[in-house]
Amino acid sequence: MTLKTKTRSAKFVAAFVGAMLILPTTIADAESQNEKISKGVDYDYVNEVKFGKDQAMRKLTVDLNDPYTTVDVSYPKPLNNLLRTTDQAKAYNAPGQKVAGAINGSFFWGSDQGYLPMYLISYRNQLINAGIIATGEDQFVNQPIAFGVDKTGKGRIAPYNLDIHFTYAGKEIAITSTDKYRSTDNMILYTPLYPKPTTETNDLGVEVVLDNVVGGTDLNFGETVKGTVKKVRGRGDKEPSFIPENGFVLSAHGEAEKNLKTIPVGAEIEITTSIDEPWQDASFMLTSGPELVKDGQVNVGMDVTSPRAKEIAPRTAIAIDKTGTKVFMVTVDGRQEGYSKGMNMKQLAEYLVSIGAHQALNLDGGGSTTMAVRKPGDQQVSLYNRPSDKSERRVSTALLAVSTAPEGKATDIGAHLEKQGVYLKGTKGSVAIDYVMDQYYNPIEFTKSDFMLNSKSGATETNGLNFTAGTSGTDTLQVQSKTGSAQISLEVVDVISKIEISESNLVLKKGETKVLTLKAFDNKNRSVIYDTSLIKWGVEGKVGTITSSGKFTAESGSGSITATLGGKTVKVPVTVGNSSTTIVDRMDTLTGWNVSAVNGSAKLQLTDQKDYPYEGAAAAKVKYNFIGETGTSAAYINATSPMVLGENPAMITARVYGDGSKSWLRAKVKDSAGTEHTINFTPERGLKWVGWNFVTAKIPSAAIGQLTLEQIYIAQPAGEVKTAGTILIDDVKSVFDADYQEALFKDTSLDFRAEKEISALVADGIIAGYSNGKFGPYDELTRQQAAILLTRALELSVDNVTDPGFEDMKPTMGFYKEVAAAANAGIINGKDKGKRFDPNGKLTRAEMAAILQRGFKLPSGSKDYFNDTKGSFAHSAINSLAFNKITSGIGQGKYGPAQNISRSDFSVFLYRTLLNSN
Repeated sequence: MTLKTKTRSAKFVAAFVGAMLILPTTIADAESQNEKISKGVDYDYVNEVKFGKDQAMRKLTVDLNDPYTTVDVSYPKPLNNLLRTTDQAKAYNAPGQKVAGAINGSFFWGSDQGYLPMYLISYRNQLINAGIIATGEDQFVNQPIAFGVDKTGKGRIAPYNLDIHFTYAGKEIAITSTDKYRSTDNMILYTPLYPKPTTETNDLGVEVVLDNVVGGTDLNFGETVKGTVKKVRGRGDKEPSFIPENGFVLSAHGEAEKNLKTIPVGAEIEITTSIDEPWQDASFMLTSGPELVKDGQVNVGMDVTSPRAKEIAPRTAIAIDKTGTKVFMVTVDGRQEGYSKGMNMKQLAEYLVSIGAHQALNLDGGGSTTMAVRKPGDQQVSLYNRPSDKSERRVSTALLAVSTAPEGKATDIGAHLEKQGVYLKGTKGSVAIDYVMDQYYNPIEFTKSDFMLNSKSGATETNGLNFTAGTSGTDTLQVQSKTGSAQISLEVVDVISKIEISESNLVLKKGETKVLTLKAFDNKNRSVIYDTSLIKWGVEGKVGTITSSGKFTAESGSGSITATLGGKTVKVPVTVGNSSTTIVDRMDTLTGWNVSAVNGSAKLQLTDQKDYPYEGAAAAKVKYNFIGETGTSAAYINATSPMVLGENPAMITARVYGDGSKSWLRAKVKDSAGTEHTINFTPERGLKWVGWNFVTAKIPSAAIGQLTLEQIYIAQPAGEVKTAGTILIDDVKSVFDADYQEALFKDTSLDFRAEKEISALVADGIIAGYSNGKFGPYDELTRQQAAILLTRALELSVDNVTDPGFEDMKPTMGFYKEVAAAANAGIINGKDKGKRFDPNGKLTRAEMAAILQRGFKLPSGSKDYFNDTKGSFAHSAINSLAFNKITSGIGQGKYGPAQNISRSDFSVFLYRTLLNSN
């Protein structure tokens, strides 16, 4: 096994007063880790390559030889109550019993069977759930094997023999199980533990209701209880039996029915529950499977070639050593590429043998895999692993490593410098107390006033938990209380070798403010803590003013901000604009960009002479190919250095030449806190247009401060039909006015009478502008263009079209399929008795009315609306447009049926028709 190079470890030293305990700030960052959690519980974590894949493996080792340590089970109350493992651990905590660590337990049924536990659970010699044993070697639990703590206090993983039967008239009759959904030929005993008031069974069986049970309704191993038959529910009776508070219901189906049919009301029945002697008086039992290790050897108790056993997945397991005094609670995370892949059953068994397992049992894995651990000083456990569902799943049972130690005296103190790093001479600082624990690792409550600092060398001035760094060198700060102490190393320097400012470039609007900060480093490139009052701030040029605390207020123009500390100076370029927009990149070059792809390929280049940029000399051209890929595919253009957007912009805008691929166009920005935010230029499947479009991506309110653009990308999520295509990106801007808009095309304007309608049709991929960025609003529409637009608007299929027989439209011609689809649908007809289509002929206003009425089946009005349409073939269709408020004519009571229609006018008519149809 080869460990990754980065390794951290933290060990608890319980026996000695004054030990300093340090935890990594993020557990998941560790590549290896060992911690003492309680007197008898150790936690280990390692992330290494095992079985050829990254594996994140966690282990709780529970020492049952320790008098204050045990293992217990948490089971659902009521039986269908699912809770997170961490919540089960918190609910278990009580005076004298604290959970040090926990893992999820055994399997449970899904919603179809009420989330009940699937397998046996016993607690303090009481049968809680009898469960089932599955048939088939491809099943996880195909043999009765349980984990528990036996009457000697040792861990036990072994087979068991459970017997539940009832006795009537001297005959013993086996009971299949308890408190579960009755199935074929089952004899089920329903007890007051069942979470529903009735058996919920159908009428295809027989039920006997027992009441006034002598000896109680708890099914204790080795005991017999007796009840009297209160009611018999015969086959065909549709009312399920109510379960008495002091009784049971015996419910039988099929072959098992004959054992109940002859039992009369008033009869006495005895119910006996027993377990084989090694399990008698066990603290608890929990059945799961398959068995993984037996007598120190891999022994997988299911078919290792079956799909379930071969699946690489997150896993949870329980194991014991040869003596039964060591219990290993184990999890392996999975389904997270680059962090942890997961294991199959055989691999899990081999891993368990490698850590010393003598016997081992598989528990519920997959999304249920959970490990919780109590951090030093905490009262409750926290989630330590990374569940594959990205959050902790609710489960039926949990296994708990429990400390029963009494509260002792404070011995261990955890403390750290509130600001980590070396300190500049004369700088003030303070120490934070993380926790105080006794000799049993129980947390002790404390207040800051319980502690004080002392300098071992005397070079550091101290006051309570505060200090002032003294002479250059290393000192030891002693954190002292009445019962214990901790030691913290403090290093002091008197020279700064390098400083870095928080911003590399500032783009601000007039009147905006920005607070800047400095980082200082010593000659070993370690962070130096210093007093900010030592910084000398300055401004070059008349771009604004800056305070002694680093708060800059923008005025106008361009210049820079300077900062000097310890004889070192840094400078930040500043640009202040009065406009509501700032150019991020004209895309005239690709300097500052590169390309990458996931589940596909991508290529980035500048437009050439065959392409038109929207503005300037060129545009970015992204070619991608996702065909045949699974999962989410994406092509990214990445900023090689983050591109400054300015302080709190409202949105990013861009010109994008789309390819109609119905992809998802997005971007990623980072705020001043370093948090990344994904923003959308389109909704999912929203890149419908072909040609140039003006797109905007709003900045979320959570993204605050100076923002940078990290990447722009096109994505096709998992499950979508994957395509290949090309898009162009140009004129990327940062916009500070939330109401900012731009005209869609170079030859239209925001107040152009058809701007709204054209924009909507472009966004839906129905109409497009020209490649030079113009729309041609007054260009007359051709009959072919009309057919194309109607086909798109009505989403007509262009697959398997029938040849309409037009002499001037051959299958090899461009847009033949669209014309054929419109003709097949009866929307647009040919000329000369259907012989010609006349694709380049101009579309008249009368023809437009006819195709809109046919295509959208518009209802006709009962009156004439215009004085120039009588005798027109489209007379009724024109009246239909007026009746549906799609047209009001050209003025003076006229419609102008013979006039050719322009692209902009047709856009208005089509937009209104679509609204009317919705």
